[in-house]
Amino acid sequence: MQSTPQFVTVVSGYPRSGTSLMMQMLAAGGLGVLVDDRRPADEHNPRGYYEYAPSLALKSEGADTAWVASADGRAVKVMAYQLQHLDDQDYRVIFMRRTIAEVLASWDKMGLTRADCELDQRERELSFKTEYAVYEARLERRPCMKALYVQYGDVLGDPAAQSARVVDFLELPLDVAAMAGAVDPALYHNRTGG
Repeated sequence: MQSTPQFVTVVSGYPRSGTSLMMQMLAAGGLGVLVDDRRPADEHNPRGYYEYAPSLALKSEGADTAWVASADGRAVKVMAYQLQHLDDQDYRVIFMRRTIAEVLASWDKMGLTRADCELDQRERELSFKTEYAVYEARLERRPCMKALYVQYGDVLGDPAAQSARVVDFLELPLDVAAMAGAVDPALYHNRTGG
């Protein structure tokens, strides 16, 4: 395994899909993380959001990506819909997936659902599934981005196995046991069983 990564590790997915948890795992395993303290921990994410404001500002073509150079060898969270705005560098993307019904339940609980959205639950789920497919297709078309897809429920169900998958993907000497130890199944809210 190499000791100094020559790529940026990106943790991506929809908000509320387990991106903060994966960032916590990587930090516990010994990988440096690019975060700031602009968004404090709260009842929805008691261990913090692990966000970095410049990465959240990737909203359009030509967005400022100068900060990416400081992320080399570290992990940074970039939401799925923002991946397309990253410049061409070498990335390893850990893309978190979570049951759409659970994501939507979490969004509802946090008040993130648009008030002007008049879709029923089935329509909302279909809309999200379509968006997921688009973001994943875009990701697969970027030669500079190598991706690993990780199910949130699998991380909670078998953190050691999922941590080992991530370490194998990154080819870094991270501490698998420490990564697994960062997972607290008691924080698994909005479970649907689907």
